[in-house]
Amino acid sequence: MRHPDIDIIGLKLLLGLALAGLTLVGIAMARVEAQPKPRYHIPPPPQFELRIDHAAGRFEFRGLVDFGLTAALRDLVAEHPDIREIVLDSGGGYISEARGAVGVLQAAGIATHVAGHCASACALIFVGGVARSLAPEARLGLHGYALHSGPMPGMIDPQAEMRRDLAIYRAQGVEERFVAQLAELPQAPMWYPSHAQLRGAGFVTAP
Repeated sequence: MRHPDIDIIGLKLLLGLALAGLTLVGIAMARVEAQPKPRYHIPPPPQFELRIDHAAGRFEFRGLVDFGLTAALRDLVAEHPDIREIVLDSGGGYISEARGAVGVLQAAGIATHVAGHCASACALIFVGGVARSLAPEARLGLHGYALHSGPMPGMIDPQAEMRRDLAIYRAQGVEERFVAQLAELPQAPMWYPSHAQLRGAGFVTAP
């Protein structure tokens, strides 16, 4: 026959273990709550300016060809369907956004103009204009794509990307000999063709 004192001792031990477990759980929860909550990444604002020059009656774009440009340009063009020219001033940026901007310009029938400097991805936007002009001191920079060997697994193929852009040049009436020359350009240094070369190749269409 079991002694009642033994049962009481056993119950006390079980109760003690349960309380100790609850204490450990509480400490663990407190540590979790004390840790700082993860901060969500907020992308920086686009690094470009897109506005209307009301006096000249044209759009103006300057800065990086950054994410959000295509959407911003599409909205601005929709709000001002009477404007038919955009002035570009950019050293380049993301080629996917440049292609998107080309689509907007072509759909709306907008001409492009460079008064200062336009290079790399900006040059692709420039060639998307229905008419294309340069100021006397303007400079248009072109270069090739990186990695002339095959792409690494999971990476973008630079040669495939270049072919997509060369197809845009051809579709816009740029001379095939000039397009072939672009295909052979190194990534650096930037090539700045003369105005005569650009006009002769059909890259620039307006005086």
